[in-house]
Amino acid sequence: MSDRYQAGTAPIAAVTGARGYVGRIVSGALAAAGFDAIGLVRRPAAGSSDRLYDLRGDPDANLLDGVDTLIHCAYDFSVTSEADIWAVNVAGTRRLVEAVAASGVRRTILVSSMSAYPGTDQLYGRAKLDTERIALDLGMAVVRLGLVYGPGWGGMAGSLKKMAELPVVPVVGAKSYQYTVHEEDLADAFVVLAHASKLPNIPLGIANPEPVPFRLLMERIAAAAGRPRSRLIPLPWRPLYAALWLGERTPVKLPFRADSLLGLVRPAPGVSGVEDVYGLGIHLRPFTL
Repeated sequence: MSDRYQAGTAPIAAVTGARGYVGRIVSGALAAAGFDAIGLVRRPAAGSSDRLYDLRGDPDANLLDGVDTLIHCAYDFSVTSEADIWAVNVAGTRRLVEAVAASGVRRTILVSSMSAYPGTDQLYGRAKLDTERIALDLGMAVVRLGLVYGPGWGGMAGSLKKMAELPVVPVVGAKSYQYTVHEEDLADAFVVLAHASKLPNIPLGIANPEPVPFRLLMERIAAAAGRPRSRLIPLPWRPLYAALWLGERTPVKLPFRADSLLGLVRPAPGVSGVEDVYGLGIHLRPFTL
């Protein structure tokens, strides 16, 4: 724990994207572990300890004052073109971590994704890979999250749950699979990462290393959603991808992005840094609902 804090005061853990699905889980876990958890968000609530932060701009000079641990969860999904994704998410992350490097923050953890792996052609995965390189070059920690699931049903799991509630559930990518992490294990992992004396300078995969076939994943989610008799129908993913891609170029708001579909049908070949993760004392249960 940093010597910048007086005895009896809680260290500050700042979380970008603290109002998102993962950000809420992380903030709650760190607060329960004794940190003073604050959100770095675009619209700080009146009277809260949250601070103003936006990926699209330069970090405020006082943004990181007193911060012991920074968790960078923020990612702007409203931009879809390659140029905009790099201008907002990659460049924004670079500005933030460079500000961190010049500050007294003890530990920074960049939240990445299992979609980030060498050879991916998904825009989201490629952007995350670039942000990983930026963070690792500055000696910061990087974690790649698997498909986060649990009672909160947010993020991609929430989208899959909505799809599983349909009378006919499309199953894309017959050979596709996902690596998963339960909300509770995710929360516990970030407490361990925040307190660890040292973290390896490699991407750490926070996901159970046993791949879950996509059909099994959807069967379990449908059952958990109270629709165990939903019909699962194999669906070629390329026509769906084309339809989503074209739809994104219209004013219509779609429930699913073409780039997200690409991440489902072309998953990572494995979980990175498994031995290091387990060596830290992090436990990641097999997929269960």
